[in-house]
Amino acid sequence: MKKRTFALGKRGTFFFKYFTIFSSIVLVSFLIIGSSLMLFITKTLTSQVLDKTKSNVINLAQMTAEILNSDAIKNNPQGVAITLCKNVEILSECTGYDVYICDTKGSVIICPETLSGMQVSNIHVCDKHSKIQVPLTYLNRVKTGEVSEISTLNGVYDGYQSVSMAPFYVNNSYRGFCIVSAPVTGTIYDYIQKTFVMFIISAAIALVLVTIAVGLMTERIAKPIRNLENATKCYSVGDFSYRVPELNTNDELAALITKFNAMANALAQLENSRRSFVANVSHEFKTPMTTIGGFINGILDGTIPHEKQNYYLNIVSSEINRLSKMVTTMLNISKIETGNVDMTVEKLDISQKLVTTFLGFEQLISEKKIEICGLEDLEQSVIHGDSAMIDQVIYNLVDNAVKFTNEGGKITVNTASDKNNIYFAITNTGKGIPEKELPKVFERFYKVDQSRSTDVKSTGLGLYLIKSIVELHNGTVTVESKPDNFTRFTVKLPK
Repeated sequence: MKKRTFALGKRGTFFFKYFTIFSSIVLVSFLIIGSSLMLFITKTLTSQVLDKTKSNVINLAQMTAEILNSDAIKNNPQGVAITLCKNVEILSECTGYDVYICDTKGSVIICPETLSGMQVSNIHVCDKHSKIQVPLTYLNRVKTGEVSEISTLNGVYDGYQSVSMAPFYVNNSYRGFCIVSAPVTGTIYDYIQKTFVMFIISAAIALVLVTIAVGLMTERIAKPIRNLENATKCYSVGDFSYRVPELNTNDELAALITKFNAMANALAQLENSRRSFVANVSHEFKTPMTTIGGFINGILDGTIPHEKQNYYLNIVSSEINRLSKMVTTMLNISKIETGNVDMTVEKLDISQKLVTTFLGFEQLISEKKIEICGLEDLEQSVIHGDSAMIDQVIYNLVDNAVKFTNEGGKITVNTASDKNNIYFAITNTGKGIPEKELPKVFERFYKVDQSRSTDVKSTGLGLYLIKSIVELHNGTVTVESKPDNFTRFTVKLPK
């Protein structure tokens, strides 16, 4: 089994180009989605932490205010202090947040370490919180209400914290505020790290899938293209036998290969026709030229007696005329194919041209005892076209009909017309054309078969010239035949 190779390292290959494009799209997509998700996670987690610290500090400030506004502070101030310390300690332990109470100047007066057993420590706060001094900007803001934000409290904390502050009042007098803060960097970092790992794994899987998909896709494209390349190499050296394997799909590449093979078939057929034409023309030119040369040399060297020179000169003249007609036909075809034809459009009668042309073949018709039918019944059929070209069409059709009609056979001529077109048909009896040959009779250089034309000097250009001239007049020519019965050529020309 032949292994598939994708030429991963070669720049300029289909794989390299498509892999670069698709992998870039995947990576950019993951980058955009990942960045958006990271931002969403950061904002969501920050908002969640901020909401928790905010709700906790509001609850703590409300409890603190209720305790300080109760009558217990008058009767048992030590117990009130213990209760406040216990509230701060419990909240800190349950949430893991940094919880403390500050006075109006921003100094910490109660923290989780303030309570020692069931006694309030004389030092009131621990070493950590004794160093905290809330900046003046926050003191001015917290007087009027709750403050929540992500900050370092102007350097109080080393990293960003979710800081929430809420004031408490005693007898409607501002007496201090509570603070609950929680680190956000660690929590967000953990989530971002996990998300990043997930995206790295997803991107790696996506790139593997892209590599496989691009490899399969480019191989499907590259293999037919390599076949097309091999075909063009064969065609460039004249070998038209190679065909590109067809694809069982309905896409553009399959259509291209189908059309390419059709073109190859046409080129092969054209090449065969060209070779056949070269062989036929070489033979057709060689025979009369040999005849002409032989007779002229015979006259010059005296081999041919003087009394027979005119006879052989007439043969030479006939061969020269045949060569001239052959060259003229080839030149006319060349002009039509290259678009260098100068048409002289004039009003002309097809019926009259048919009659005139048949009169020119009167001697051959008499020799073969051919019966001509329909000429006397022809109606006037007027078109606008090039008279010389239409003469060539009619002459070639009549010439073929006379040549291929069996001795004692019949040729029938018909004309008809409708609103926009005129039609004329020439039908002759005889051997006919095999059905499989009918689609090819109008091809350039094509001759039906050798046995059919052994007694006919032809290069296979007559019908091709007819088709070219008729199409130049925006008309059509068709043929139908029944072997050993009849052959009919029908021409349609616009009025």
